Parts: sequence; C-alpha cells; structure tokens
Amino acid sequence: MLTALLLVRLGTAAETTCAGVAAASDFAAASAAGEGAFAAMESDALAASLEAAAVALACLPTPVDPRDAAAYHRLLAIAAFTRHDFSTALSEFHAARRLQPGYAIPESVAPAGHPLVGLYEASLRSDEGELQPVQAVGGGMILVDGVRGAPRPTGVSVILQRFDDSGKPEAATLLRPGEPLPAWATPPKALSRKGLHTGLIAGTGAAAVASAVLYGLALGAHDQFWDLEDPAADSELPGLQAQANTLTYASIGSGAVALGLGAVTVFTW
Repeated sequence: MLTALLLVRLGTAAETTCAGVAAASDFAAASAAGEGAFAAMESDALAASLEAAAVALACLPTPVDPRDAAAYHRLLAIAAFTRHDFSTALSEFHAARRLQPGYAIPESVAPAGHPLVGLYEASLRSDEGELQPVQAVGGGMILVDGVRGAPRPTGVSVILQRFDDSGKPEAATLLRPGEPLPAWATPPKALSRKGLHTGLIAGTGAAAVASAVLYGLALGAHDQFWDLEDPAADSELPGLQAQANTLTYASIGSGAVALGLGAVTVFTW
C-alpha cells in the first residue's frame, strides 16, 4: 500500500501560455505519466507531468476529448491529495467522474484500501454546484471539458476552450470552482423585466390582431354561405362551410393565446 505523500505544486492551464502546437496525445500522455509518477512516489516527475499537461492543454489545436479531460482532472486530484488538500481532490475526482463515470483507479496507481481510492469513491457524492450556461463573447463557440454547448458546473473545475467560427483555437484555461468566467466567455444575457414585458405586450397584441382578422375572414365565409341574393353554387357550399369553421377555430385559438399572454403580462408586471 502506498503510504507516502508527495508534496508538489499544482500547475494550471491558466498559468501557462502557448508557444506552439501540441497534440492531443501529448495531453493524454502527460496525465498518464503523472499517475505513474504518483505510483512510483516520484514528486519531481509528478510536478513535470502537471506542467506538461498544462502546456499541452494551452496549445491544443482541437477540442479536448472528454476522456482526456477526465484524466487531467484525476491528475489534478492526485496532486491535491499529495498536498493534503482533500477537498480539492474530492472536487477534481467528481469532475472526472462526470466525464467518465465507469472509470476505476488502477491497482497499479493505488491499490484497494488506499486513501486515494477512498477519496475517489467518496467523490461520487460530491456537489458540483449550479449549472451556468456559457457562450463565446463576440462569436465563436465555447467547449466545457470538450463538450460544445455544455453548461459549466460552478462547484468543480472545468476545462474551457474557445474556438472561432472556422474551428480555429483562440483560448483555453482551467476554470476553478467558483471562479468568474474569463473575458472571452460569458453567460447568455438574461432578459430584463422591461424586455420581458415588451415582448409579452407585443405578442399579446399580435395574437389579438390575428384573432380579429381570422374572425373577420370567418364571418365573410359565413355570409357568403348564407347569401340569398347572390347564392353560391351548390358545389361551393361544403368548401365555404369548412372554411368558415376552420377560420372560426383558428380565431378562437389566437384569442386564447392573446388572453394567456395578457394574463402572464399582468402577473409578471
């Protein structure tokens, strides 16, 4: 059983700038090397793996694979464990479990009964916080742990990547629990109460006008059906009747929408 604790610093993508292009295999290999360093109790090698993973993440030209993101979160958890920062280890393990729920720590890294394995099992019940939608500022796309359009759980760390509309990478960072979004990412703008009421009023008016127009058309078809001075041909009567009925039902439906929107407008004022 491993009993020694390695004291290493925790590298992050936020601390790293990109000087070139890294392959996805470099990122995955760094995480795997970190697990091996922990198993061998080699603190310098673990620190080097953290640094290599951070550099590779900052330089990835493609979206990170969620499984590689999970491996990186496990590496961060292992590093936190060596610093006796068990709350961070739990959080990072939970972040990894979200992406790769069926993964089990290999015996070669930490055998059954090892405190690291206990933390990993306990992380299943950790809280990941609220889910925060994220979008790119000024266009492009944001990926959360390699998943496009995914919300950011505020209680665990996530890998944020930004790509432009052509798929070119623009930025990448590891966002810690509770940290604000970087300048290049933002939550979708919430609709203000004034904007909400403006939209509801406009929708109510449009539905009311549509209801009135449809009712007028229904009356026209009805009058034509019963016009005794200039009667329609017998062959046209079934069509006029169906038209009048359809337009009447449509008018009633539009009126119901107008009433519903009007009620919501009053209720939320």
